Amino acid sequence: MKNESVAVLDIRSYEIVFFLGSKGVNDTFVFYGTHTEKYEGFSTDGFFDKESFRRAVVAAVTSVRQNYEGVIGEIYVSVPASFLKIHTKGHTISFPKKRKISAQDIDALFESGQSALLCEGEPIRRSAMYFTLGDNRKYFTENDLYGVPTTLLKGALCYYYANTDFVGTTTAVLKDLGFETPRFLPSTLAQALYLLPPKRREGYAFLLDVGFLTTSVSVVYGNGIVREQAFDCGLGTVLVSLMQELDVDYTLAEEILAAANVSGGSVPKELTWTSENGEYTFPVWRINEIVKCSLDVLCERVENFFAVHYREKAATALAVNPISLTGEGIGGVTGAAEHLSRRLNRLTETVAPDLPYYDKPAFSSRIALLNMSLSDKKTRGWFYKIFNNFGGKKK
Repeated sequence: MKNESVAVLDIRSYEIVFFLGSKGVNDTFVFYGTHTEKYEGFSTDGFFDKESFRRAVVAAVTSVRQNYEGVIGEIYVSVPASFLKIHTKGHTISFPKKRKISAQDIDALFESGQSALLCEGEPIRRSAMYFTLGDNRKYFTENDLYGVPTTLLKGALCYYYANTDFVGTTTAVLKDLGFETPRFLPSTLAQALYLLPPKRREGYAFLLDVGFLTTSVSVVYGNGIVREQAFDCGLGTVLVSLMQELDVDYTLAEEILAAANVSGGSVPKELTWTSENGEYTFPVWRINEIVKCSLDVLCERVENFFAVHYREKAATALAVNPISLTGEGIGGVTGAAEHLSRRLNRLTETVAPDLPYYDKPAFSSRIALLNMSLSDKKTRGWFYKIFNNFGGKKK
């Protein structure tokens, strides 16, 4: 593949995107081909129609291949939060005498920690919230540890397991397309590491990825996800509410939502919205109320998540750090971020790639996955492996 590019399959809840990309200058990316295909989607219970998913993957990959002259050797595949389980574990290994920490020691820490877990699913990745060396100092990257003498290595570790049926279904489709061993990546982890600054992640950080049919909330710490949950609501929920309440079809619901804005307060009762063909007219206040009520369902799920898991920490951690919002659901509803902030009574911010054209929440997952894929490919290079076998620092 040209210029060290990678192939990525980004699986969202209502569409899949297959693309080829590589690193550009000044932290940008270069794309050699991309294709988006809609399908029946999935919920937190799994795919609605596996055959629809299979057809979408085949169509997307085939479309890009037809316009690409190179050979696509391997593929990276996103695992949405609905198909992911995260297990965290504090683990320690000790040494007979002081030794300088190397990459092999960190691998040993992860391996021994994982061997004690009994988890369902396919292990696809591991990361650490932070490391310590027996003192109270937290080391947030592996590079900070290399060469430091110690007799004790501790880690707050995260292990990511993909749903077995999801892996099997996706692998079978890709194998038919010539990809023997797809590499799976946690979508929300890729987004958290790419979109949230390292300093933000040195305390509790929160990422809300609002999709079309599903939404996930992730609690991030360091380079790991502490806890995560997916919900069956998103942009599609809003559209369905508009269809039902206003008795309109899907196309008209999209037109209504594109013009709606729920960032402000009340609107004059006499203000109306009129369709492009002039056939339909609805009060703006009614449209806004329907949209807000749909968003409130999501807010209730998020509030319940924090109430169940972070009741004692809510007053401190949530008051200091904002909830970072991303995903096509945030960009698809004007004023959604402002409404969520008011309804949750939390600080919020919309995050997206800092790139020309791709600086929208809808592109967050694919750019973050491309960034993680390129990083992974680099770490599997022969020079990188040889260098770290001698305990060198990772670059």
